[in-house]
Amino acid sequence: MTGYANTNHISAEDIYHQLKEDILILRLKPGQMISENEIASTYNVSRTPIKTAFMRLKGENYVDIVPQRGTFVTPLDIKYVKDAIYMRSVLEADMLKRITQSSCYDHVVSLLEQNLSKQLDVLKPECVDPESFYDVDNDFHFTLFHAMDRDEMWNIVQYCQVYYTRFRMLDYTATARYHQLVTEHERILNALKLKDIALLESVVFDHLHGALYILADRIETDFREYFVDPAK
Repeated sequence: MTGYANTNHISAEDIYHQLKEDILILRLKPGQMISENEIASTYNVSRTPIKTAFMRLKGENYVDIVPQRGTFVTPLDIKYVKDAIYMRSVLEADMLKRITQSSCYDHVVSLLEQNLSKQLDVLKPECVDPESFYDVDNDFHFTLFHAMDRDEMWNIVQYCQVYYTRFRMLDYTATARYHQLVTEHERILNALKLKDIALLESVVFDHLHGALYILADRIETDFREYFVDPAK
């Protein structure tokens, strides 16, 4: 768990945001217990702001508070992840279809080309930073929604991040298949350039569902403790 360099004025809001980030990028693992004492020591605060932060995280399903036991990072729900992926595949295919018929088509193609260049830059170091790749990966997909003036729809999709973002981070850290993901983004862009709707639907579906197929066996073995009923 990371902390702030200056802990003189740490609020419940600060602790909430830091813990949320640590949960989303898997510094705090699904199912892991979070110690109030450790956080109080890290931030040099009383338990009051910690309890406030915990209650907010609980309300957003980032943690479970179990009486007499403690506070735990919520496990991943694979059924929720699958639903989120299906929803995104349908929405993004629709966004791409609309873009092919829009006056912003050339501009979107240019933005996606720029984003792919940034993705390749992130891959240049020997050890890729998963957080940096997540940012440029997310920007690639956000571009589609923003182009169609669907920012609020994107925000609704992001509400699923308590499960889906962590699943994506698990994909990054467990497989390190960054180059494959860039190739898949290139396929989406090439299909967009062709304005081939059937191909767009196919490559978007394969891209967004890929982690489910690749991690299927490991969800039931290596990462079983991260999931609720992983075999279902």
